[in-house]
Amino acid sequence: MIFIEALNRASTQTNERKLIARNKYRPIISNKDSVDLSSAAHQVKEIHLDSQTKNTLTASTSIFANLIEHVLSHILQSALHLHSPEELNLDTKEWKIFLQVPPLHAEKTKKTDDYLAPEVPQRPPAKQLIFHIPVKPLYGIPIEMTVLLSPHNGSPETPIFFHTLPKENLLPILRTPYSPEFLEQQITHYHILLDQDGEQDQLSSLHAHINQSKIAENNTQSAIYGLRIWRAKNNVLTPAVLGDSKVGLLFVGHYTPIEGNPVTEEERARQANNLYTKA
Repeated sequence: MIFIEALNRASTQTNERKLIARNKYRPIISNKDSVDLSSAAHQVKEIHLDSQTKNTLTASTSIFANLIEHVLSHILQSALHLHSPEELNLDTKEWKIFLQVPPLHAEKTKKTDDYLAPEVPQRPPAKQLIFHIPVKPLYGIPIEMTVLLSPHNGSPETPIFFHTLPKENLLPILRTPYSPEFLEQQITHYHILLDQDGEQDQLSSLHAHINQSKIAENNTQSAIYGLRIWRAKNNVLTPAVLGDSKVGLLFVGHYTPIEGNPVTEEERARQANNLYTKA
């Protein structure tokens, strides 16, 4: 994904800056996404993304998107490209995308003592994956950022790399056009969840608006069909990336999700008629 220009860059300093501590105190800006796994997290919510509810795509958001792109390219062993709606001119069109938010963790299953299932060979259990990414500013030494990647427990099948990759992974340098001062102000730890439970054409509402010549060729591999990445923050999951057979990978992390289904014109007319009848 392209890097968005930082509007407020700090003044240039020398290259001889020390690598910042991951837990360095920063007023105002949080350095870590946190997730509180409460019992309410079992509930599956219906949400939709609306073209009218987007926030400005900032340099900070662009860094988050590029971290995801870097991780996906590593685990899928392909140089992938995350498109932004702005890059595909979708920010000027009207559309809605409907999704179901997965639970943050699974319900515990009760075991019965009177029945023992036969033992069958099983692959290693799925695990959370940690990716350490040296993020290189325009000059100076890299700043380490980490991405914690989790499978979501409501998924019927966990992608194979959660079983085969090592728990901790050091990725190649991610180069950026930003100053060291700007990168030091950014969040350095993200927690995301990944599943492949979406429909292959989960972005079908966008197909009519897409110019296929703008779609990266390597974004049409089947491994990304139905792929969904959720950002976990403050006990809430919000969609960040969606994969589709025609659009490829689309970054939607700067769109504010709306709970529930929108009311159609027909439904609004029916409700108005009911009110008129009752009156």
